[in-house]
Amino acid sequence: MTDEQVLDRRARRTRQALKSALVSLILDKGFDSVTIMDIAARADYNRGTFYKHFVSKEDLLKEIHDEFLHGIAELLVEPYEGLERIEASMTYPSGLRLFEHIEQHKDVFLALSRVERGKLAMDMYDRLRESMRKDMHIEMEPTEPPIDYEIMLSYRMSATVGVIMHWAEVDFKYTASYMAQQLMVLVETKMDYIVFKRNGGT
Repeated sequence: MTDEQVLDRRARRTRQALKSALVSLILDKGFDSVTIMDIAARADYNRGTFYKHFVSKEDLLKEIHDEFLHGIAELLVEPYEGLERIEASMTYPSGLRLFEHIEQHKDVFLALSRVERGKLAMDMYDRLRESMRKDMHIEMEPTEPPIDYEIMLSYRMSATVGVIMHWAEVDFKYTASYMAQQLMVLVETKMDYIVFKRNGGT
């Protein structure tokens, strides 16, 4: 291994330690209360090391945010590399990867949610919808009236993000596999009828 490779690996390790430190501090006491000294100390570095890699804690937070969203977008198409098309019933692998990514980065998700509140959900929606536009096309069964493709895409991505946010609200008590299965069933199942409880329905 060359000296340059050693330095690059060391830099990646340092940056990752600083990211992990900020995430844990946000969960402990909130973003606004965190200082650069707090981050450096939690990562077992000094302020000078922090400033070699990041301009500010906001700069560090942005990198954490961007990496998390990049992972989400990539996972949608990763299971189908080399395939030209699949049946709609075969989308479970991408849903599973999506929920597994969030499960594996749960602390990052929770930290970003606390700092950015509704912005994270909107950013996930935008990233998922853009990935769907760029990397695949959904062929729908003919309907009357015809379904507007952009409305359909927005509906599906909103539903996906809504399910993710509910999962967080119940403290991730279900497995990633269960959530992926539920999302597939929800998207593919048509409603039967609606009972109005206030009017005597059960």
